[in-house]
Amino acid sequence: MASFQDYSILRRWWKPEFPPAKGYTKSYQAKTPDGDVLQADFHFHDRKIRLTLEVAGENGRIYVATIRDGAILKETDLTTGRSYPLYSRFSPFRDLLSSLPDKDALQILGGAYGVSPEPLGGPERREPRPWEVSTKYDHIFGINRGPSYWERIFRRERKEPLWTRIRRRFWGDFQDYTLGAISALAIWYAYMDFYLLGFALAVFGLLFGGLDWILRKRDPLFSKVILFLGSGSYFYYYGFTRF
Repeated sequence: MASFQDYSILRRWWKPEFPPAKGYTKSYQAKTPDGDVLQADFHFHDRKIRLTLEVAGENGRIYVATIRDGAILKETDLTTGRSYPLYSRFSPFRDLLSSLPDKDALQILGGAYGVSPEPLGGPERREPRPWEVSTKYDHIFGINRGPSYWERIFRRERKEPLWTRIRRRFWGDFQDYTLGAISALAIWYAYMDFYLLGFALAVFGLLFGGLDWILRKRDPLFSKVILFLGSGSYFYYYGFTRF
């Protein structure tokens, strides 16, 4: 088979076979105008593909190659039962094999016999034309691609009801308040030091705000952070000036 550059035509030669060959998950068959028949059977999970070629010009002689992840496992001439390299038999059909409409099968084939690892002949991705993406003349043609400047300023985002937001984060914030208060009391009774108590409360404020932001994936509760930082600043200042 001569080199063929219109891969979209070659791609249409491939037809899925139902049911697939025994022991394989998918099968495809293509027949050339010369009467050659090429069949590809592959098993996705075993990463194995079997190529079967029936050459019309050789009185229907059949060649079979089994490949796993680009490595040729076995090559056999079924007519004679002999095993020998079949590159010269399959390589003339590399364009047809490269047009196989199954990306997984081509990846398993792994470039054997000069076959492209990416399917050829598929629909080309259409690039947008400049006037389709440009907004320079939208005002002339009355095209509105999004909210205007003033709409963006005065538009109000729809928020959840206040009670729903409070109920969703109440338990986590309650735990923070409780843990912070118990820890502060423990530090006070252990050291009787306003300076240390204020420093600890300030650290708790930063810590609990960070927990909301990093672990809980939500905005920190501003009042909670201010409460700990404010009380920490007060006790820190009180301990620093009075003792």
